[in-house]
Amino acid sequence: MIYTTNTTQNNLLTALKEIGVDVDGTVSRFMNNSEIYIKFLARFPDEDRITPIYEAIAEKDYEKLLSAAHKLKGVTANLGMTALSAKAAEIVAKVRNDIYDGFEEDAAEVERLSNQVCDVIRANI
Repeated sequence: MIYTTNTTQNNLLTALKEIGVDVDGTVSRFMNNSEIYIKFLARFPDEDRITPIYEAIAEKDYEKLLSAAHKLKGVTANLGMTALSAKAAEIVAKVRNDIYDGFEEDAAEVERLSNQVCDVIRANI
């Protein structure tokens, strides 16, 4: 499905689909306005959402970790980044269930997925 007449924008949406971003569902939620969706996507790489997660883990501040992971989960779910949102949701669930193992690996996977999305966005905007 082509959303706009702008080749750069179409390339971005296609590249995001290729890494598993739910572009179709998200554009639908954006009332089929891909230009607005792309404006939100363009801002995504500008905010560091990973450092607060690492800091909270290092400080064993699980309330801070819950907050940072929950925020990341919400933002990424709204933007159709399902794999990244799901990984952040795993962290949220662990904290809520008092499971405090494996956060370093979880954070590394969150960072990898975030970098993947950010790299695609930066390369296509």
